[in-house]
Amino acid sequence: MGFFAQRRTRERPRTQRESSPATAPLLEVVVEHRANVSNRAVLVRLRATSRDERFAFDPGAHVDVHLGRSLTRQYSLVDAGQPAGTLTICVQREIDGRGGSARVHDDLRVGDRLHVSPPRNTFPLAREASHSLLLAAGVGITPLVSMAAALAREGRSFELHAYSTTPADLPLFEHLRSSPYESSVFTHFSGEGESFRATAPRSLGEPIADGAIYACGPDGFVTLARERAIAAGWRADQFATERFSSASPSSAVGGHAAFTVIASSTGQSMRVGSEELIADVLERNGYETYRSCGQGICGSCITPVLAGIPDHRDHVQSAQARASNAQITVCCSRSLTPELELDV
Repeated sequence: MGFFAQRRTRERPRTQRESSPATAPLLEVVVEHRANVSNRAVLVRLRATSRDERFAFDPGAHVDVHLGRSLTRQYSLVDAGQPAGTLTICVQREIDGRGGSARVHDDLRVGDRLHVSPPRNTFPLAREASHSLLLAAGVGITPLVSMAAALAREGRSFELHAYSTTPADLPLFEHLRSSPYESSVFTHFSGEGESFRATAPRSLGEPIADGAIYACGPDGFVTLARERAIAAGWRADQFATERFSSASPSSAVGGHAAFTVIASSTGQSMRVGSEELIADVLERNGYETYRSCGQGICGSCITPVLAGIPDHRDHVQSAQARASNAQITVCCSRSLTPELELDV
């Protein structure tokens, strides 16, 4: 069955690499190429302005793209056969977004220079799985393209199921159609009666003991995919996700006890009120937080904890990482102890 086969027919939370966030020097890049890859998405290739080994990345990785003052966004890296020393991102215009996608679509041009963080991976691929089921909705296809490319190169078993309203709405549709692994790709268009809610891949209902599922897209899509996988008998630790928004509104502020944050670099003590965010307090006092999403889903602002116990409110750290209390997402989490010393 090939690319156009319309099949009617495989959680662990998005895991955080056990290290501090990308506080290393930023990488300078120049926009080398851009092209429309759906009716709302643009593919942008960024070339390093100098040789830098930090441009290497694993499937599922993303970068922080600095688009202007206080405008930083995360975009998954797309393995689209780009030359060495380049990074490729796919950005979909969000009508009700916070300005990042509009900046890319309206203002970013070939030849422009900007800065990105070194790639980091909070959505890693488990290559030891005997079979991988990749589920994407809309622009959620971007990290899964890199996974599919890697699995295909290594000769590993996988299926990639991509959902959108029409072919024109699916980012990278033409790239997938001409890819070396097109026989393992299946598209489903709700405009043709193939929505994920109405139909799901048959393999989602056939658990594999050493298999893995990866889902990326809007929260409703990811939540439904997980529910169906667990109901079918897949283990929670076989399901890896990456979401575009948190599953529930953040309760970081309001009705909570105040506490004190201590900056290890200076010894400065800063009060965090019940209506304040740690990130706001740190930035107000001159400490960089690298935050972007403000919802605890991207991992940009993860900061090492030297003393105290965090009250974790994020959706990015693994259960093991949370239990260690070694780091905290300062954009949304709080403290369970009167003082919290951070490595800032």
